[in-house]
Amino acid sequence: AVVSTQSTGGELLFQHGMGAKNAALTLGGRFRDGDTEFMVKTGEQSTNIGFYVKGNEQVECAVEFEYVKQMGESITTFGYCVDLPKGLSKFRGSIDTDWSVAGVLEKRFEAFPFAFTLSGLLNHKKNQAKFGIGFTIG
Repeated sequence: AVVSTQSTGGELLFQHGMGAKNAALTLGGRFRDGDTEFMVKTGEQSTNIGFYVKGNEQVECAVEFEYVKQMGESITTFGYCVDLPKGLSKFRGSIDTDWSVAGVLEKRFEAFPFAFTLSGLLNHKKNQAKFGIGFTIG
């Protein structure tokens, strides 16, 4: 950490195998001020920019922009989390510029040590839908 609100870092990746060698350098930084956070990460392969804010004890929001150089594509994602403490439930969702909409509903049970989860992902551009049901123990 540079100071208590800022941190920077780097990553050097070297991969060797199957007759190919690959190296990549990534640099990043983060600024945090209370309930707000801003992040940037860039390298030869991609660039990510993110912003997160905690509205209050129940609501959190974030937005991320990602550009992938190899594919020449960029995508922006908006995500949120709403915690309902009285109902012991949490809802997380996201929507992005690739026409994907995702959501997860998690219900914890006070008397039992597990949570019930429902999830779904719709991609309108690819005409795909995925749904799931899960139990988390612990």
